[in-house]
Amino acid sequence: MSNQDKDNNGYSSGSDEDGDGLTFEKLLSSDKWEEYFQELSKTLDVELSVYNMAGEQLFLFNENPFCRYSKSVQAVSLDCPKSCHDLWKSDAHGLFKCQAGLTCFSFPLERFNEKVCIVGRAGFSAYEDLLNFLKIVRDNNLPELPITMPFVFLEKDAVMDISNYISLSIDRQLGNVEAKFKLEEKLLRLMSLFDSQAFGTLSKNNQLMYRYVIDAIEFVFGKSAEAVMVISEDEAVFKTTYSTGKYKDTISDLTLDINNPSVKKMRDTRAAVFIEDSADLAAAGQLKETASAYFLPVFIGEEIDAIICIVDREFSREDRKILNSFREYVQLNLENQNLRQTVAKNRKSDEKLTYLSDITKSIVSILDKERLFNTLLEKSLQLINAEQGSLMILDNETSELVIEARKSSDDMVQEHMRFKKDEGISGMVLERGGSLLVEDIEKDPRIRKVNRPRYRTKSFVSVPIKIEDRLAGVLNLSDKIKGGIFNAEDLNLLESFVNNVAIAIERSILYKQTEKLQKLSITDHLTGIYNRRYLNRRLSEEITRYNRYKHPFSFMMLDLDKFKEYNDTFGHIAGDNLLKNLAHVMEKSLRTIDIAARFGGDEFVTIFPQTPKIDAIQISNRLKEKIDKSLSEHNIELPLSISVGLATFPDDASSIMELIEKTDQALYLAKKGGGNRVVYL
Repeated sequence: MSNQDKDNNGYSSGSDEDGDGLTFEKLLSSDKWEEYFQELSKTLDVELSVYNMAGEQLFLFNENPFCRYSKSVQAVSLDCPKSCHDLWKSDAHGLFKCQAGLTCFSFPLERFNEKVCIVGRAGFSAYEDLLNFLKIVRDNNLPELPITMPFVFLEKDAVMDISNYISLSIDRQLGNVEAKFKLEEKLLRLMSLFDSQAFGTLSKNNQLMYRYVIDAIEFVFGKSAEAVMVISEDEAVFKTTYSTGKYKDTISDLTLDINNPSVKKMRDTRAAVFIEDSADLAAAGQLKETASAYFLPVFIGEEIDAIICIVDREFSREDRKILNSFREYVQLNLENQNLRQTVAKNRKSDEKLTYLSDITKSIVSILDKERLFNTLLEKSLQLINAEQGSLMILDNETSELVIEARKSSDDMVQEHMRFKKDEGISGMVLERGGSLLVEDIEKDPRIRKVNRPRYRTKSFVSVPIKIEDRLAGVLNLSDKIKGGIFNAEDLNLLESFVNNVAIAIERSILYKQTEKLQKLSITDHLTGIYNRRYLNRRLSEEITRYNRYKHPFSFMMLDLDKFKEYNDTFGHIAGDNLLKNLAHVMEKSLRTIDIAARFGGDEFVTIFPQTPKIDAIQISNRLKEKIDKSLSEHNIELPLSISVGLATFPDDASSIMELIEKTDQALYLAKKGGGNRVVYL
């Protein structure tokens, strides 16, 4: 990826001086990827190693027993691991046979301008290879092989198939992660620009406002060539008022007639227009030197207030989605400014438009989906003085409308009820894509239905909710507080409000996705408690706290005795359920200030903040009692117990690594002593 590409994609894959950038080593060292490699190696029954560009082995999964033996005896005739050491330098995908006779494979991976090499060791491809290995052992009087497992001999073609499968699987996973990271980073950057105060100040001067919009786009998506076009006062044409970038001079004279096909398309669809055909570019304006143009209209009400033109730049579907969210937010603020100006001319309108502006500002900041939907419905009812209503969102997976918020006089309509999207009045609104204002449900030729008893009046209004050019739901309101019918003024107010509702809904969904990604990064996917990454961060914080206040803290590590036997007897699903239950008991039994995390496999750890050893011993013993009780209740057929190791900072260690090592040493002593006990240093 070139530097220009990195700028265009809005993220950097170089050095990580500020600690926030994503590097290949960082990605592969995550708990999720370690578990992925572990599962991949176990499923295919091969050893997998990962080497960085310096030739350092980053990870080793499912170590081959013959490799382990060869390393342990350090025989010159086996020359392990030296015979495999330079594989990381390979730029090709290939097979080889090591000095011990094992069939191996290697292939490079490159992401973020970093290269790693995957090395796999599958085993012997033929019985003769095994015999040669045993001959080396006998001829060199090496220790007896501690290997009793049955042997499966894989021919080279089978090993190559495994290698290709692993390569494709990892590449596919990396592609997904890379795409998610780019989207998340751009989203977070764009969210940081959503400063209503800055918009409030700049919206007083449209020239400054649109320069800020271009600066924001360049900040998120990288440098390009852009222009701002506004309608001329004396001509029916859009003219450039500000341009920047490589084609600044070319696009400074750019004009678009209001009847230009691109302008008509923007007006009809209320969406951006992307042009990449040279003939269409010539028709669009003076863009002969450029290869493509992206026209982004900014509406105020039903009219285009300005067109942002970005030339020689393609946007992905995700980029367009984020860019359109920003455009909608700009429109929202400009429309609010226009509403405030209109307010000064009409006192009656002043009350409602000010209210609309205020509630829009309050809603934009709401990110919780349930609270957002209920607030949107409540404010809509207040806006046009209605008593009953429902907010329905389209579930694209099931093609059903789901009631996400409601207010009614009875319980006939409940939240989360589902309706087919082509049924009823809401289905009609969704199909048409336009609002429905009904004065009398029984007389309106589009409806002609008998009014239901739960509705006090026969008038109602239904407005579709659109996100970009996609229909996302329907807002239904009925029963004027003082009786009477809904009118065009009510509908206009509601439609203006609903345009802003779509922005809030989109932001809530994007925020939820980001929040989920952030939570996944610090929690263990199986048990739901904190993972090793979060644990390391908290240990650093505790050491910093000790350096300031001199409060010691303790660190506990436990694992299940006979867990492998349990897995072999009852299966991995039962083993996973056992780990989930253990994590639940830990969280329920520990103090509020304690931090429980999964260390890996069946090992769990806990930080006891501001807790000297004498108190930590008591807490650990109480925790062990509760876990033992839970294990005895749920595992009658195979009694289980836990072993616990405990150490205290700074009594037993002076660094994070030393504290972990000391605690692990205590756990080892507990296991060596027969298990089912707490050992502390």
